[in-house]
Amino acid sequence: MHPTKFLPIVIILDEYDVLVREQVDEELFANFLGFLNGLFKSDTMRPAIGLAYLTGILPVVRDKVQSKLNNFEEYTILDAMELAEFVGFTEPEVQTLCEKHDMDFEECRRWYDGYRQRGYDIYNPESVIKSIRHGEFDNYWSMTSSYLVISDYIQRNFAGTRDAVIRMLAGESVDVDKGMFLNTLGDFRDRNEVFTYLMHLGYLAYRKEDKTCHIPNKEVREEWMRAVSIMDDYEVTNRIIQASKQLLSDTIRGDELAVAAALDTSHIHVTSNRSYNNEDALQSAIYLAYIYALNQYTVIREMTSGRGFADVVFIPFVEHLPAMVIELKRNGSADSAIDQIRQKRYFESPAHYQGDLLFVGINYDEKIKTHDCRIERFTV
Repeated sequence: MHPTKFLPIVIILDEYDVLVREQVDEELFANFLGFLNGLFKSDTMRPAIGLAYLTGILPVVRDKVQSKLNNFEEYTILDAMELAEFVGFTEPEVQTLCEKHDMDFEECRRWYDGYRQRGYDIYNPESVIKSIRHGEFDNYWSMTSSYLVISDYIQRNFAGTRDAVIRMLAGESVDVDKGMFLNTLGDFRDRNEVFTYLMHLGYLAYRKEDKTCHIPNKEVREEWMRAVSIMDDYEVTNRIIQASKQLLSDTIRGDELAVAAALDTSHIHVTSNRSYNNEDALQSAIYLAYIYALNQYTVIREMTSGRGFADVVFIPFVEHLPAMVIELKRNGSADSAIDQIRQKRYFESPAHYQGDLLFVGINYDEKIKTHDCRIERFTV
């Protein structure tokens, strides 16, 4: 009997990508792809298949000619198209849950937000549910995955990988070409493939508008810090991260010499691995050195304020901490940075903030490769 006379078959293959991620024997994997190719591209079988549904984390493997499964529509964490609002919890859904269970929505955002698709802010649903169930915000990612995934891949250190990782740890975004990824994990060729793989696993978030990736939130940032802490190539980076809490404390206390010394270490490390100009390197050094502040502050870069743009503004979401306005200078002076904050009235940026406010002027001298710092405090 001709197969079209039967009811359509619905085929669901769960965790298709397990074979890819486990990097099974090449012959076994080739046989599996051959099976799928025969199943979905067979003139005999095709009329009888009403729907085929493959689930997993990674996209379909592409070979040098074409994918054997190129007749599938792919919905991924990088772009789920019309299904974008269903790949995780949307912001309105999380707000409703937080209100219902008396949880702090802004804190939930800091922990679990960071993925964005088609105009939707996407939250990690597993972690949101666990935080509500346990009644506290914490890193629930580590219960389902391991930071070793990160370290295993970034230690390959393709050209530019370490520089990009430092920038992302400091809260920046870096360019990525996701089209380079063929989903053949044993054959990575550059950092684009490494970062795209980590985007599919959720360790990085993708911004389609400018084709960049970044570390999405506090929960995932902790996994990156764990990964860096065990890698020899990132030993200095890890020391800067660990010293960041003390740097923030020194800044709040007004210890200008300690702040300048900490920035000397951070800037030397960043510029030794960077090929772009000194102004960018100075900013990255500042962001990395103050990485601990992300636990207590909302950090806004180039914030519109007064008569211009403040380089960095730190607005606390923890009580009894001062807001901070940081102005950076290169081959100038810390005093001139403080003067610029006053003259251009950058202190107007945290207008809604009431409490102590720190002006922090930082200058980097290229010739002697050192920083000087000036800190002033007043009450808004």
